[in-house]
Amino acid sequence: MQWEVEALEPAELRRLVLAAVDSYVDRDVLARQIAREEEQRRALAAFLDGWDAAGGGTPS
Repeated sequence: MQWEVEALEPAELRRLVLAAVDSYVDRDVLARQIAREEEQRRALAAFLDGWDAAGGGTPS
């Protein structure tokens, strides 16, 4: 069966793609990567909070 991707609803396209790749996903690697990304988000947020506190933000 063949579809034009543009004709699919975004939610349906997402479901199809996730179903197609699910068996190839290494859950341990994915969990470590998600944890690493969250750690990086926290570090960046802390840096930006310190930057703003030091007057590094944009002038009003």
